[in-house]
Amino acid sequence: MPRALLDREPATPKTPAQIDRCERILATAARLGARHGLEEVRMQDVADQSAVSITTVYRYYPTKHHLFAALLFHYTQAAAPPGPTTGNPVADVTELMVGIIRAMLSRPQLARAMITSVNARRAESTAGGDYNLRRNILGVAGIAAPKPDQTQIALLLEQCAYGILSWAITGETTPEQAERDMRRACELLLAPWRGRTRTRRNEGNR
Repeated sequence: MPRALLDREPATPKTPAQIDRCERILATAARLGARHGLEEVRMQDVADQSAVSITTVYRYYPTKHHLFAALLFHYTQAAAPPGPTTGNPVADVTELMVGIIRAMLSRPQLARAMITSVNARRAESTAGGDYNLRRNILGVAGIAAPKPDQTQIALLLEQCAYGILSWAITGETTPEQAERDMRRACELLLAPWRGRTRTRRNEGNR
């Protein structure tokens, strides 16, 4: 890979056509990553199966690490509790987080590709990664205007989930234990939210 590609910041899709191309690329990456793992995925195969040119793939995702880190961002942005929300922030966020652990570990090679890529991107870039999970946690909890302590809780929960996933993809714990650990972490970290009710509409007026 030419060094210029590694140093270049990826382009951001803006038009509907560009967004559609990126979504196809990410869907293909998810399919190939789940089947073959990070090391065996070829960017040319991603391009071919997404019906785009290899230049287009590299424009938005200069390396495989960019590609699979972007896939994690896409996933955490779209993640939702597996069932209808109850209005209980602790219960709803717990189901969100356990659902994320379960879904990611159901495709272990893809989970490993995403976590490995995020680690690599953080190591090689001075830009802080934002994978949108904190905002998703606060949104599911109905906290539209979070206070610093609420943001900190969401951050700690994100870090805990990341650690559990990192252990699971290296075989240090089983998927079943990972789910139990995530549920226990939610029970402990979300204790300050116990007794709250979901008040998205009125949160900004508090």
